Amino acid sequence: MTELETRPGPTLDEAEAARVTGAMLARLRMVRSLRREERRKSIAYTLYCTALLFVIWGLPLLFAAADAGSDGRLRGAAAERVLSALPTALPAVLATVTLLMAGRALWQGPVLLERAALSWLLPQPVLRRALLLPRFVVAAVTSTAVATGVGAVGGFLLHALGAGSWWVATGAGAVAGATVGFVGTSLATAVQRHCEKPQLARRSWIRLTAWAVVAVLWLLAGVSLVHGEWAAEHVVPWSGPWGWAALPLTALVDGGPPPVVGWTGVALSTLALVAAGRVGAAAAPRIPTRVLRKQAGTALRVQASLYSLDLRQARAAVRATRPRAAISLRPPLPRRGWLLVPWRDATALLRAPGRVVWAVVWAAATVALLCPADAPAPVLLMALPAGYLAAAQLVEPARLETDDIRRSVHLPWPARVLALWHALVPSVVLLVLFAAGAGAAAGAGVWSERLLVLPALVPALIGAALVSAYRGPVPVHLMIGSMTPLGDTGPLGALMWQARGPLVALGCLAVVDGPLRGAELGVVAILWPLAVGAGMAWWLGKTARWTISGR
Repeated sequence: MTELETRPGPTLDEAEAARVTGAMLARLRMVRSLRREERRKSIAYTLYCTALLFVIWGLPLLFAAADAGSDGRLRGAAAERVLSALPTALPAVLATVTLLMAGRALWQGPVLLERAALSWLLPQPVLRRALLLPRFVVAAVTSTAVATGVGAVGGFLLHALGAGSWWVATGAGAVAGATVGFVGTSLATAVQRHCEKPQLARRSWIRLTAWAVVAVLWLLAGVSLVHGEWAAEHVVPWSGPWGWAALPLTALVDGGPPPVVGWTGVALSTLALVAAGRVGAAAAPRIPTRVLRKQAGTALRVQASLYSLDLRQARAAVRATRPRAAISLRPPLPRRGWLLVPWRDATALLRAPGRVVWAVVWAAATVALLCPADAPAPVLLMALPAGYLAAAQLVEPARLETDDIRRSVHLPWPARVLALWHALVPSVVLLVLFAAGAGAAAGAGVWSERLLVLPALVPALIGAALVSAYRGPVPVHLMIGSMTPLGDTGPLGALMWQARGPLVALGCLAVVDGPLRGAELGVVAILWPLAVGAGMAWWLGKTARWTISGR
């Protein structure tokens, strides 16, 4: 029996492929002309609403900031410290934004095709460059325009703090924003090109190195904010594109580099834009079809979750696209049954070290906000959301369990008791982090008596985080809402439902005079947070029973 051979069919040469591609795209443009016109109208309406909201809400705030800057109300020791730290702080911000844009490409890159194009166009003998490169151009132009506007606003606000004239500061901020927007989009396209799991595993050291560089930049920025000018401020702006884009703004600060340094930064940023554009344009046509299909499906699921204001489902859709880390750490198995839930929580945290790292970062921010002796009350109150974010990172095991209640269906405890058990490990870890932060503050000579209130805040912060973890889906009656003279209450009700735990807990903690409002530490300042924590524990039990048992 003769073995059958499967030979590849004839391939079109480049000229014929270009002709077929042009004819097919022209036909598609004619067929979709009405839909394209509707999309243009939708984009124009969105731009109109955005401009209108900016004129109504944004311009008055900018004018108020300009008046406060001209009167000297915004200028002082804090403003001088911020401006002096720009050479290290601004590159850290720009590098972080760029890296976040690149990281997003792991689940939704700039080059995104709709499902119809994926199902009908890509299997046809068309040139991928003609199909994918316009998507990259549109994404680059959009992100660059948005980043330019944000950078211009940031530069104007720096002018209010005392950084040069308003038009020069605004232009310098626009240059920084445009550089980050375009470079970030181009880098994200390159990541999208290589985001398949086998390749990603081989390139994990690149991601770790990039985040290590960002961490070092933030460390240097923190030193500048605390201790003032030092040698790193002359090195960081020249360390890469994230620093070159910051040079025009740093040249506007009194006592900063000469104007020629700012123009040098513009020239270097232009070179970075050209290089990034070449990388992005070369990577866009080479994105694998399976990546485009996978990311199109993920984008649809995330979009549907956001339309229904179900942030947890959106995050679950994104998390499903990430490769699982091969971390098998776990503590020894407990010998007593009541330790089973804490053991599971500790194991989950050990296998997700990123959560612990972010908890350390937010706990350090909480301690840092309480240390300055002359900090105003609004700055001190910012320690509450920072502490809540630290607690929210530590209750991720409980959040995973509520996403899939089959994880706990065979456990011998009711939902209320199980939810309280989930508070044990996060409370201990948060107490340790706060104690370590207070010890570091004492060792650095910036100790404050306000830090003594942190242990009393732990039950309330963990309770608020667990209430959010057990919140469940938004009730239908809240999604529907009711009509009022100000519009439908559905979106507002759904958002309040999502954030009801931290809103109630942090609101209750902020209303009583104490160290978090600049008052002296007293008995009430200690007992009131504990009372709020007890109330959150009771509410947690009710919420867990309603979410898990439906009653």
